[in-house]
Amino acid sequence: MNLKQFRYFVAISEQRSFLQAAQVLHISQPSVSAQIKLLEEELGVQLFERRFDGAILTPEGRDFLVHARTVLDAVVAAASSMRVHQSSEVGRVAVGIPGSLTSLLTVPLIQTVRQEMPNVQLRVVSGLSGHIARWLPEGAIDFGLVYASSSAPGLDLEWVLDENLFLAARDRCDLDGLLEAKGQVPASRLAGLPMVLPGREHGLRSVVEGALDKVGVSLHVTAEVDATEQLKEMVRRTGCFTILSLAAIQNDPAEGRLVTARIVKPTIDRRISIAHTTGRPLSRAARRVKEILKTLIAQELEKGWWTDGRRSDGS
Repeated sequence: MNLKQFRYFVAISEQRSFLQAAQVLHISQPSVSAQIKLLEEELGVQLFERRFDGAILTPEGRDFLVHARTVLDAVVAAASSMRVHQSSEVGRVAVGIPGSLTSLLTVPLIQTVRQEMPNVQLRVVSGLSGHIARWLPEGAIDFGLVYASSSAPGLDLEWVLDENLFLAARDRCDLDGLLEAKGQVPASRLAGLPMVLPGREHGLRSVVEGALDKVGVSLHVTAEVDATEQLKEMVRRTGCFTILSLAAIQNDPAEGRLVTARIVKPTIDRRISIAHTTGRPLSRAARRVKEILKTLIAQELEKGWWTDGRRSDGS
């Protein structure tokens, strides 16, 4: 059985004529007759009684008509449902954003999605990069930004940009004696500074220590704070130092904003990627939200403050 046979059968039952059904369907009568014969042979029953005054449904035909119409109605409903998805994105989308990027991206993302995708319910979840990577296979979020340079098991990564990390302090005078002529701080001068950093399971901590271990620099970590806002507040209150990205302080108020110096010799780079679960395709709405997020990041790069950000397209 196939949908064509169902349509032919319903058309004949409505027209009470093979010839008139063929005319309505814009095909030849022999084609209609041949398909109904195949259908009757497959079902093992006679569906129509051919009489001089037309084609009349047999009792078996009347019973089958109920099923045929149900099937065709379901096909029409399915097509209608898909047209809704074609005209506008619908559904729920959950996105994970690391704490250092939350203040920069969350509000613009929500505003843009509300404006361009009014039928989508967006949820933005802030957390550590490692937490976001674990939430993906669990299905808690559709996709998320993570700090990762290589593929993780079960995840597909799409490189978005690389960024440098900076030494951050409360006041400019706290950086006196640490900076080179260009206003940058050599990694060797970080040794011995009182540091407030995230815990060792945090992606930033592993990136920093991995880069500094290669040049024999050990950090003096006086406290561990995972939340970005509290990390910055510790620096403001205690005068300790921390290491973060420019994105983490971009939306801070001018009063109380931390001062920064790019770390060099070597630079400490961190890759930002979009991650989603391998083998679990994103919905149409989630794909659109992902493109909006990438556009927002590109727009921030174009403003020029993210001076050391490098996009995956090389710009």
